[in-house]
Amino acid sequence: MGISLTGKQDYDKLVKTRIDYTTLLKLNDGTRGACDKFNYDFTTGLFWHQFIRPFIRILNKIGWRYKVEGKKNIPKDTNVIIMPNHMSHFDAFLVGGYFRTKKVIGIADEKLFRNKFFGKLAELLNGFPVRKGTKSTKIVDYAMYRVGRGDSMLWFPEGQRNKNPRSNKLMAGKFGSGKLAHGVRVPIIPAFISGAEFAMPLGKTLTIGKGPRSIRIDVKFGEPVYLDDLRELPESKETSRAAVDRIIDAIEELRPPGPYMKQITR
Repeated sequence: MGISLTGKQDYDKLVKTRIDYTTLLKLNDGTRGACDKFNYDFTTGLFWHQFIRPFIRILNKIGWRYKVEGKKNIPKDTNVIIMPNHMSHFDAFLVGGYFRTKKVIGIADEKLFRNKFFGKLAELLNGFPVRKGTKSTKIVDYAMYRVGRGDSMLWFPEGQRNKNPRSNKLMAGKFGSGKLAHGVRVPIIPAFISGAEFAMPLGKTLTIGKGPRSIRIDVKFGEPVYLDDLRELPESKETSRAAVDRIIDAIEELRPPGPYMKQITR
């Protein structure tokens, strides 16, 4: 059963207004893009759970040394928001492939939806588009609306992939991520993914490296990040920044100890 997003009155207000997502960042040339055409009132489907998830889990076990820790930290009796670090396009599959009972939706680059095949696949996987680089917070309002309806969500608080994983440090969290975390009433679960940047490096295709199971991939879920004190405060840039900073710190605590280790993939 879903938990109300910011109280029943606010949730009802979002349901009644239904938020005009058709104005979500028109393309600069005036043409209509995926965000303008997408049905944001979609029903969360089971395609991921019934077909894709088992395939991904098997692939993860055969292709890579894939290990998941901290499963006990994910509540079973409520929807959640999973907030991991982000270093590869493969991240969403590694995290989403774990869930069996939760319908997880997630954000995807609008460019993906311009391709008929990948756009349809993203829809089947409960993805919804956003224009990359936008400063609009409408998509955050929409995310809160979906969480309020009972969906679980995968959301990368850094906003984009970290192109310098060797820095051994997360990028600063985005303001919108803090706004989302502050505005909902569900557990925020931090997660750290390591090794995905070798399985699918920036600008390259998916690889199993030197051979099956030569690349190690670890996913670790942490304990929920508690924001009760911040949620008692009114929404502001300061509370949103404090919320996302706390989440980024929680993700960092899950990082494997020691210096960054490069895996040999070729």
